[in-house]
Amino acid sequence: MVLDLSPINLKEWWPRYGAIVEQFGYTMKTDQEAADLLSGYIKNAAMPLSDAQLKVEGKNAIACGAGPSIPENLIKIKDYGLLDDVVIFAADGATTACMEQDIIPDFILTDLDGNMEDIISAQKQGAIVVVHAHGDNIPALETWITRLLEGRAMIGSTQIRPRPDVYNLGGFTDGDRCVFWAEGLRAAKIALIGMDFGNMIGRYSKPDLHHDVMASPVKRQKLLVAKELLSWLATWSESTLFNLTGIFSTIPGIPYREIPAFAWE
Repeated sequence: MVLDLSPINLKEWWPRYGAIVEQFGYTMKTDQEAADLLSGYIKNAAMPLSDAQLKVEGKNAIACGAGPSIPENLIKIKDYGLLDDVVIFAADGATTACMEQDIIPDFILTDLDGNMEDIISAQKQGAIVVVHAHGDNIPALETWITRLLEGRAMIGSTQIRPRPDVYNLGGFTDGDRCVFWAEGLRAAKIALIGMDFGNMIGRYSKPDLHHDVMASPVKRQKLLVAKELLSWLATWSESTLFNLTGIFSTIPGIPYREIPAFAWE
């Protein structure tokens, strides 16, 4: 059973990760320190990745970004019956949007800067929380891990070398990481919603936002990297990918489908 990116794809990941580090001024050392810290917190207490794979492998999945389109997209996928027997992956703040539609995600991908009370509430109702460790969120790890471990339904994520219970399945932002994890856990088909890569940040992206706002230059760069990574994923993914976000949210290599006309079969 494959539980991580193949060695070939991990080798291809390192130069991409190195370019990200250089572009944004990160350091591999602090990213690794964060991964080591997270591993120490959750080692032997996290959900086995094999259990997570059993929940996903061979099933269809919906990956929910926290972009401006997420509320409308969620309403439409409910209205058109696309939620039956699918696995829901939610990116951080998209958890709140899902819960507003009475949808509890199966997996939540978070670096702990979303609405943590909603994330913990969803975890108590059955969501598996995939906590991503990087150099900028070490204080958040120290703040939230104890509460998240109370439910045990959590797994660790990193963009650097894997550690016990902390895995590198690819991805950079919480949104594109949802897709990488759905693919890594062997979903059959993955539909992307709320994956807006324009100049606006959705109000679900951060807990202190109450409406959509213009993205900062750095945030726009991050969204562009996320979009490029998804296009790269499409070149080798064993899952079939579809973009249901909207006609103006194109992702090269991932075909666009209108929600009303989309069908899993």
